[in-house]
Amino acid sequence: MRSVALACVLVLASAFLAGCAVLGEKPAPVTSATSPSGEVVTTDWSDFPAHAGVDGEPLLEYPDQAELPDRAREIIAGISRAIESESGLTLTPLQPEAEWFDDTRWHAQSGNGYGGQSMLTTVNCCELQSESAPDPRTWHAALGAASDAAIEVGLDGFVLDEHTSDCNGDEDCWLWSATATDGVQWVYLTIQDGSRDPGGEAARNAKEFWWPLASIAIGYGATVIESGRREEYVEAMQPFIGQNRPPATTSD
Repeated sequence: MRSVALACVLVLASAFLAGCAVLGEKPAPVTSATSPSGEVVTTDWSDFPAHAGVDGEPLLEYPDQAELPDRAREIIAGISRAIESESGLTLTPLQPEAEWFDDTRWHAQSGNGYGGQSMLTTVNCCELQSESAPDPRTWHAALGAASDAAIEVGLDGFVLDEHTSDCNGDEDCWLWSATATDGVQWVYLTIQDGSRDPGGEAARNAKEFWWPLASIAIGYGATVIESGRREEYVEAMQPFIGQNRPPATTSD
């Protein structure tokens, strides 16, 4: 009987391990690299303090969670001023500016994608929107002004997403979406005029959800080091500097 029970345990254990493999949970990768001094350094990626989908090195030079708001406000202010000046429209905050960086806006990353813990947190905030949109023939100019402002504050220029890149402000054009980023921070921009949507869905959604039918909107986001963890992050990041990140082994 004991041998039968042991066999059942082994079968269950095998099934559990097989289930983990099916779910894609794999051991954290371990890599080796040769340092400039010729020393072979072995790195366990479960100790990576960032995330498999994030280049952790640039964050060493960026403000952390507590220091970021001032820089973010500068970016939003520069881009919104440029859009307002070019379009003649006013962008109004959708939430009080005092609440832009409340705790509810931040979302800490629990895992690093390799079975370990991340020290990063992400914010999405600072949404501004107009109550109308300019003539589609002027959208290129508005986007260009926003791009110039983004570059001036340290981001790349705005890039239209693949779904709207062929829309050149023609009569049948009703929606543009674009993003400017530096790899750590990003600003999204949308210009829309739902009355030009040939299918009518934009107008129906605007009526149902009380959205503006036409508008220019921007919003800000960033993923940075959690408050109070800079020194810990800098120390933990040292073994990973200069290394290529392996693919994630966990879904977090």
